[in-house]
Amino acid sequence: MSDHLSQLPDDSKKLLEKPLMGGIAVPIAIVLVGVLIIFGVTKMLSNDRSYKDLVSELHSKTFGNRWVAAYELSKLMGSNQIPKEDIPWLVENLSSIYKKSVDPRTRNFIILALGSLDHKAVVPTIAMAIKDKDDKVKFNAVVSIGNQSKGIDVDWKEIAALLKGSDPGLRQVAAYAIAQHGRSEFEKDIVELLSDAERSVKYSAAVALVNFKNESASKTLVEVLSLVEKKDKQFNEAQVEAMKLNAINAIGKNKWKLMASELGKVAAQDKNQKVAMKAQEVLNLLKN
Repeated sequence: MSDHLSQLPDDSKKLLEKPLMGGIAVPIAIVLVGVLIIFGVTKMLSNDRSYKDLVSELHSKTFGNRWVAAYELSKLMGSNQIPKEDIPWLVENLSSIYKKSVDPRTRNFIILALGSLDHKAVVPTIAMAIKDKDDKVKFNAVVSIGNQSKGIDVDWKEIAALLKGSDPGLRQVAAYAIAQHGRSEFEKDIVELLSDAERSVKYSAAVALVNFKNESASKTLVEVLSLVEKKDKQFNEAQVEAMKLNAINAIGKNKWKLMASELGKVAAQDKNQKVAMKAQEVLNLLKN
């Protein structure tokens, strides 16, 4: 599933650092963002160009590496360097370029750039990208939908259909987006993912269901919180830590007291101090 993120440089991690469902970071793939290795890319990237210069390059018929400009622009937008008054102009331009672009790398970085903005103007293009023929673009479009404020106008049935698709990464981000927006009409579909053959999908579904305080997720959440770093053959230490923190943050955000007892065990027994301290912090919150 990490193939979905193989185009992203380390800098693009910043675009995915926004809290997801109070920690529902979803696809394990998001935890480990792939490194883009392209010969000569360092020389091609320049911090001297303004966002307007980059948009001009994206429009240019002679500029042969539009995805590079799109990547640079995604960094600027992800770090909040665009004046608010210019956002409508920027979104309009990027939406136009997305529709015309034949290069999936360019489309991918445009969706990442648009997805870094919590603004209703970006929603139509991101929603369009859910139907993109490139799975990487589609993946980031669904993540971006999840990061938008509630009440956006998208075809939720189309996103829910991804829950039953063959792609594990898309099943995870679809569960995230649906749960983030509280679309309870698809809650039962997420419950079905608790039996998914992919552990990462099952774990993501459990964290998503915390948003609905669905008790059917409790057994799987206990499984997540009981993972032992260094001993799990499928997930590395960073992934195990991230999954535990995702679950704990989701429980805290939704103030789900059902999991208080389990958090107490984690706080007292987990050898990862970061995880143990977070569990104790959330446990104290639930007691108040």
